[in-house]
Amino acid sequence: MRSLFDDLARLLATPEGLRTARLLQAAGLLGSAPAPGPRPLPRPPEPISIWQPREVDFETGGETVWVRPDPQPLGDHFAATKVLRRKKSELPLRVVLFGESVAAGYLYAPHVTPAQVLERHLREIGGESNFEVIDLARTNETLGGLAETVRTSLQINPDVLVLFAGNNWNLLETPEVSPYAPSVLARQRYGQALREQGIEGPIRQAEERLREIADAALGAISEIAWAVRIPVVVVIPEINLIDWETRQPPVWLPGDRTARWHTLYAESIEKLNRGDFRAALEIAQELVDLGASSSAWRLLARAHLGLGDREAARRACLAEIDAAPYATLAFLSAPQITTQARELLQNASRRHGFISVDLREIFAVHTGSNLPDRRLFLDYCHLTLEGIHVAMAAVAAEVLNLSGMIEENQGWQRLLPRLSPPAISPEAEATARFGAAIHTAHRLLPTGSKRPILEHWCEAALDASPGIAETMLDLIAARCAPIPAVLTAAQQCNLASPYRLTLQHGWRWDHLDADLIEAIRAVLERRGRPVGEQIDRLLLEHLAIREEGTELLAPIYLWEPLERFYPEVMDFADLTRRATLRSPWPETSFCLICEGDRDAEIEATLRLPVAGSIGIAVDDRDLGALEATERWTKTAFRIDRKNLRRGLNRLILRWPLPAVDGEGALAAAADRLELGVAADMHPVFGEVFSVVSRLT
Repeated sequence: MRSLFDDLARLLATPEGLRTARLLQAAGLLGSAPAPGPRPLPRPPEPISIWQPREVDFETGGETVWVRPDPQPLGDHFAATKVLRRKKSELPLRVVLFGESVAAGYLYAPHVTPAQVLERHLREIGGESNFEVIDLARTNETLGGLAETVRTSLQINPDVLVLFAGNNWNLLETPEVSPYAPSVLARQRYGQALREQGIEGPIRQAEERLREIADAALGAISEIAWAVRIPVVVVIPEINLIDWETRQPPVWLPGDRTARWHTLYAESIEKLNRGDFRAALEIAQELVDLGASSSAWRLLARAHLGLGDREAARRACLAEIDAAPYATLAFLSAPQITTQARELLQNASRRHGFISVDLREIFAVHTGSNLPDRRLFLDYCHLTLEGIHVAMAAVAAEVLNLSGMIEENQGWQRLLPRLSPPAISPEAEATARFGAAIHTAHRLLPTGSKRPILEHWCEAALDASPGIAETMLDLIAARCAPIPAVLTAAQQCNLASPYRLTLQHGWRWDHLDADLIEAIRAVLERRGRPVGEQIDRLLLEHLAIREEGTELLAPIYLWEPLERFYPEVMDFADLTRRATLRSPWPETSFCLICEGDRDAEIEATLRLPVAGSIGIAVDDRDLGALEATERWTKTAFRIDRKNLRRGLNRLILRWPLPAVDGEGALAAAADRLELGVAADMHPVFGEVFSVVSRLT
């Protein structure tokens, strides 16, 4: 009998044997079953994410399908598949892909998505009719939404579940652990943790909360998968370590260390710009020791790279990401998987028997480098076509091994040379690359200039398809128009072009994109297209400062919109928008647009935490100072025309460094939070009510 049982076990360990056993069990042929109780009422079909159930009549009878709402003209955050249907036959094997924007093919969708590439890979190796992949990934997915979509997807009878998530967890899962949280109780808990454990208290609070959420969601997915005997493949993301930076100021430091930190930061930048990497390394290490903010780790990474120590640079880059938890953010950060999120996914895979595909290991082997960059990433975490190709080859290898349809196990390295790279039109590739430039302009806060990477992606877009140049100029025209972009003629031109920009590419935006405009100008002129006059004309037509005065605090004139406290950048329905601009950084910049043939006067209403002088500069040329006090002060400054150029100028306010004891500032913040009142963990360098510029 032992031999018979061994043979039966081997048979049941194959997909075919398991399916046969299920069919026999369903037919009542595997032994007597207990007497049935009252027959339960059938559950009505439920929505699957945004796909709504609908009864459809066919010649063979009625059928429930799930239908997607039509997207708006600029698209939405969901896969393009219009109708989902129940699986009715053993083949094709149905793989369902879930996840966040990386899994959704952000910037390439709907032209190319990971689900499409995975399906093509599986069919190339396992047969055209043997596999299908259903795409249920969505941008801004959360763990709760992920678990619910997995549960409801059982209605379409998947055979394999693929989860590709983890980047969003540092921003979307614990928003209540914040000094700005709308909930009074959440603020009080934050304040109590701050009082008892210092700034590490709220960080640990958020880590514990994320662990609870992740364990619950991944545990629920495990229970679902075990209940219906479906294998789960977990893809652990990798991120762009070289090109993407996370500049953040440190929280208040004891005594005068906050001012000391910012002084050293400026010195480190100066050393890096001069190529004195040894001196920069020493200063950056001192910054880390003073207050290990993400910016300090990035400067350390840049110094190590300059000295050729890539392994030390990699460690610093990883520390940079971990040093920017949501609980201590000043500036809005970007979604990137942290060490904690990686460990949660790895531990869940071991605990629940999930099959893990770790892209960090795979990409390092594929490129020969453990410092991933723009070769595989469009921005902070979204993949290039090569990145998608390699990642889905690794997933395909695991699915093929699970399927039982191939004679021997497949490894991704052996599989990759047999797979065709994703095919895409030159226009779609150019649009994705230009989208990378736009998205980078909107989300990157580097320690240096962002111009080089913006110019790189504009150049790459033109390399893919030179016709994208007209779309670049359409974007500038839309930004310069006195009406919302969606109402402009440039919008209509773009909708009708093969380079159609949508929500994912950042078409809707309230700000000028000054750095991107300058990058486009530089790139097109290097390619022999003299667009400078055209761009200046667009800028001057509606945005030039007027004799009666132009308010530079209007969103369109903010040079770097992210250089504000993040609740003041975003729209929260339950947080009141401030009437002033507050700066968590020693500089604030505005777009000053003029003909350059007349002087300009700046009249500012502002205040400082402590009375002092505010430096004035235009395009990094120091021009003088304004005096201000703790009370609101209206003051004026004249800029000679010789310091202004025609078109776009950068007006910079340079705030004095804080003179407040950081330990006392944090204690005062804890007092406010324990009362349920919002508080700042970082210094406010200066506050502006109005900056009016007029011609004189």
